[in-house]
Amino acid sequence: MSAESGIPTFRDRAEGLWAKVDPAEVATPYAFRTNPQFVWDWHVHLADAVRRARPNDGHAVVARLQELIPRVTVITQNIDNLHQVAGSRNVIELHGNLMRLKAFVDVDELFSGDASPLICRLCNGYAVDDELDPYAGPEDLVAIELKAGSVPRCPACGALLRPDVVWFGEPLDPGMLEDAFLAAETCDALICIGTSLEVEPAASLPWRAINRGAIVIEVNPVPTPLSLAANARLAGGAGEVLPHFVSSVWGSLGRRSL
Repeated sequence: MSAESGIPTFRDRAEGLWAKVDPAEVATPYAFRTNPQFVWDWHVHLADAVRRARPNDGHAVVARLQELIPRVTVITQNIDNLHQVAGSRNVIELHGNLMRLKAFVDVDELFSGDASPLICRLCNGYAVDDELDPYAGPEDLVAIELKAGSVPRCPACGALLRPDVVWFGEPLDPGMLEDAFLAAETCDALICIGTSLEVEPAASLPWRAINRGAIVIEVNPVPTPLSLAANARLAGGAGEVLPHFVSSVWGSLGRRSL
């Protein structure tokens, strides 16, 4: 969906310096462990594109649905925050949010026994410094942004900070995933928009809805493994197809504010 807002999909090649960088090699805990500055710079480049982007008509329609239907849950694999900017509430971000930061937990170092066992009260990471800064507060952590410069550290404990996104080889947040499964298994209808359905466990969500008897509608410019099983397939991009879909179903109510 966000590709229509000018944000390249995660696997798309960027231009210039990053044209030959494979995301599968740079967006991993191992890559950050071995070269944190390079990984940080790559994400800064991606964040610059996200900051320039604006929600498209597809995002607007999804937000509008929450005014037309009693209960709408948005489940996204995107990390760009555009659903929230468009006005959507109750967004389950399966792959995290690029604009948030969190402590980098080096699992290999933890098992080596060299890491401090102290958990930082501010970033919830393993403290690098033996003594925490008692004056560092949440506002200090929130003020740190994903921008050009040295890799930042937690102001309380000194732990390296990283984007709060799911990298290759990392598990999804169990709570987020449970909420997504529950939404798919209890919904009356599921609209699957713009995903290739190649990445699990998100790819299983429409099938969970189908197995529970829900209506499943696919919106995608190209066929996917879901196309033949869906109750309806709307060929095209979200910004093109969704406004017509909502107007057809809800008439003047759907056209208002779109």
